[in-house]
Amino acid sequence: MSQTAAPFVHTGPWINWSHGLVLGSTITLSERNGELLTAFLAMFVTAAGASCWKIMSFALHQFRSPRDPQDGLHHQQQAILRNSESPLGISLELARLVWFWRKHALKSFMRTIPLLALALFNFVLFGVAGVFSSEVTKAAGNETLIRSPDCGSLNFTENAARQQSLAALNSMDVNDTLAATTYSRACYGSSQNLLQCSQYPQQQLPWQVNLNVTCPFTDDLCIYGDSSAYEMDTGQIDSHQALGINAPKSERVQYRKVTTWLADNAWYPVDALNRTDADVSLFLLAPNAVHYEAPVTDPFYAATTPLPLEEVDGTNLTYYTSDQLVNALACTDQHQYCNPTNNQCSPLTSFTLASNTLLENRLGLNQAQMVTALRLDLITEFLTTYYSVNSRGANALRASETVNGLDQIFLPNNQWMIEVSTWFAVSMAKLQQRVISYATGPGYIPDAMYLSRPVEIEEKMCKNQIVRSSSGTISFSVLGLAIIVIIGAALISTSLVLSTVVGILRRWLKWKEYKGLQWTLDEKLQLQRLAYEEAGQGHWSGGADSVPVMKNGDLIGVPEGVDTTHPRLGRLWRHSESGSVITGAPEIESLMGDKGTRSKVEPVTAYHEY
Repeated sequence: MSQTAAPFVHTGPWINWSHGLVLGSTITLSERNGELLTAFLAMFVTAAGASCWKIMSFALHQFRSPRDPQDGLHHQQQAILRNSESPLGISLELARLVWFWRKHALKSFMRTIPLLALALFNFVLFGVAGVFSSEVTKAAGNETLIRSPDCGSLNFTENAARQQSLAALNSMDVNDTLAATTYSRACYGSSQNLLQCSQYPQQQLPWQVNLNVTCPFTDDLCIYGDSSAYEMDTGQIDSHQALGINAPKSERVQYRKVTTWLADNAWYPVDALNRTDADVSLFLLAPNAVHYEAPVTDPFYAATTPLPLEEVDGTNLTYYTSDQLVNALACTDQHQYCNPTNNQCSPLTSFTLASNTLLENRLGLNQAQMVTALRLDLITEFLTTYYSVNSRGANALRASETVNGLDQIFLPNNQWMIEVSTWFAVSMAKLQQRVISYATGPGYIPDAMYLSRPVEIEEKMCKNQIVRSSSGTISFSVLGLAIIVIIGAALISTSLVLSTVVGILRRWLKWKEYKGLQWTLDEKLQLQRLAYEEAGQGHWSGGADSVPVMKNGDLIGVPEGVDTTHPRLGRLWRHSESGSVITGAPEIESLMGDKGTRSKVEPVTAYHEY
C-alpha cells in the first residue's frame, strides 16, 4: 500500500512532457502562493490595459492635433485624451461632453462616440483578460510532480527465514489487493469524479473485451467449443500517458496485458492446462449448501437441479442446487513490452519470458527506457489474476454480495464474465497503485523486508512521477505567464517613454513640433499654469515641461468676489517690454507663432472628423 501523494508534491519549475518542452513548461506553487500570483496577474493585466490606453490616447491626440484652430469640443476632447488615466474614466468624461455640448457644437455625438467606443472596448478587453489571466492555471492542468525521500521498492532482507519472507509477501499482497479492489470498485466502470478517483494520471486503465475467441487450452477441455473463450486486452499502456512516468517520447515504453478465460463445469488435472507462453491460473468454486431461487445457467455457477422444500407454514417452494460439486474457471495471463521509438515488441508471453526479453534488451531500449521498463517489471508479476483473488478467497466473488445465509438470488448467465472483469480491473488498479507507490514509498514495511532505494540513473524515477492534485497546490503554464508578463511589461514600459521619445525625435528631425507642444500644453498642470499666468497670478517657469513651477513665495488662488455663475481668475494682463503692466485685451499668439489681436480671431463653426 502506497503513501498518499499529497505531502510529496513538488513545488517549483518542471516540464510536463505530455505537452512538450515549450507548452509543457510548468511551475507549481503552494495554494497560498498560487492565489497570490493569480491576484497579481489580474492586477498586472489591469495595469497593462491602462498602459495600452495611454498609448492609444497619445496616438489619438497626436493624430487629432492639426495646425488650424478648432472649436471648444475638440479641445476638450484633446484635454481628456491627454489627461486620461483609465479607459473607464475617460468613457465617463466623454459621455459628459456629449451631453453638455449637445446644443453648442455640431454633431457632438457623432464626433465623440468613436472615442467613447474605443475607450469602452479597451476597458472590456483588458477586463476580460484580467479575469481570464487565471486560465494559465487551466493550461497547466491539475497534474503535479511528486518527489519523496522514501522512493523505492520493497526487497527481502538477506537473513530473513523463508517463513518470514512468505508472511511478508502475503501481508504486502493482501494490503495491495484490498486497496486495489476498493479503488476498482469505486473508480472503474460508470463511477466518475469521486474524490478517491482523482489521484492517478488516468482514473482507469481501459481494455477491450473480445467474445468467442480461440480456446487457450486444448480442444478436449473446451466443451463449449473452440471459440468459447473470453478475452480482455489492454492494448498498449503508455508509461507516460497512462501511468504518469513523466518522460519525453524517446524515453517511454509500453506494456500490454492479455487475459483469456475459459469457464467449464467439469475439470480434471491434466497436462493440457500447461502453457509455456502464459501464466495459467485455475479457480475452483465449491457451492456447498448454497441454493438458488431460480435456475442458473451460468457455467461457473450452473444450478439447474431442483430442490423441493416445504416452509414452516406448509408452502411448497422449489430451489435449485449446483449441478456439480466443483465448478472451475481457468485463464491465461500474457504480458508484452514495446519500444515505441522503433516499434519493436516482445511476443505475448509469460511474465518470466517477458522479463527475460527486457534483461537481454532484445527491444533496443535506451538507458532511460530500460530503467522505466525494469520499474514496470517489478510490478507485472503481481498483475496475474492469481494475485487478484488469492488473498480474498470467496470475498473476491461479486455473487457473494447477494447471498443471504444460504439463499442466493437470481444470477445472470454471464455472471462469470462479471467476476473475471472485476478481477481484471483489480489488476489494472494494482498497476496504477504500484507505479505511484514506487515514487511515494510504501505506506509501511513488513518484517523481513526493507526499502531498496534507486541509485545512479534509477534515481530519475524518483523525480518524474505525475499525479493529479485537486488541492494544496496550483500549477501555472510558464508559456502563459511569459506571454502575460512580456506583453504587459512591453505595454507599461512603452506608455512610460512613448511621448518623451517621440518628442525628442520631433525636435531632432524638426518634424511637426507643434503636435508635441500641444501634447505638453494640454497636460492638466500646464492648463492650470496657463489659466493662472494669463490671470496675472504667479511667476511661472517650465512652460514646456511636464511640471511647471512658480517662483518661491508666490501665492495664487481664486479672487474674492468672483462670479460664482461664471468664475474667472482675474483680468487678462501682460508685461510690456519696459516692465509695466498693461491691462485690457492683449495680443494673442497662436501655437504656430503668428500674432494678432483678439478681434481677429473669428468663432470657429467648422468641425473636423478623424
